[in-house]
Amino acid sequence: MTRARETGDIILEQIPHVLEEGHTITRTDILVEGSPIEAIPRIRFKPDQYEFEDGPRIEAAFRRFFHRAHFEQTTPSHEVIVCHANVIRYFVCRATQNPPEGWLRMSLANGSITEVVIEPNGQVYVMGVGDKGHLPADMITFN
Repeated sequence: MTRARETGDIILEQIPHVLEEGHTITRTDILVEGSPIEAIPRIRFKPDQYEFEDGPRIEAAFRRFFHRAHFEQTTPSHEVIVCHANVIRYFVCRATQNPPEGWLRMSLANGSITEVVIEPNGQVYVMGVGDKGHLPADMITFN
């Protein structure tokens, strides 16, 4: 999670008003990289045990961060989640109600941006997945 924490710190440097306005910054190990569920088609890069250990944790993270607004909420809220690509790919599958087993069918560059919008009525829109246009070409990496 070191790279994700470093990336989060870089983002905070660019948007210092977030801290000045009293927004909450939370660091949590629930977003640590892992193997969320067996991928289909099956691609083995970790032993099976990781899916049983990582999967429930990553699913809990999804449920914590991806939900409808509270019925009394009247203004939009914004969350910036900085974590590894495996977690993001799983979140995108779950948020769009696609089979989560397809999480490895997407490729995300390091430092890329994925935007998911959840309307107050629960409607979900993916505005972009793995956008890397802000990175110089020589800095784009995938592992």
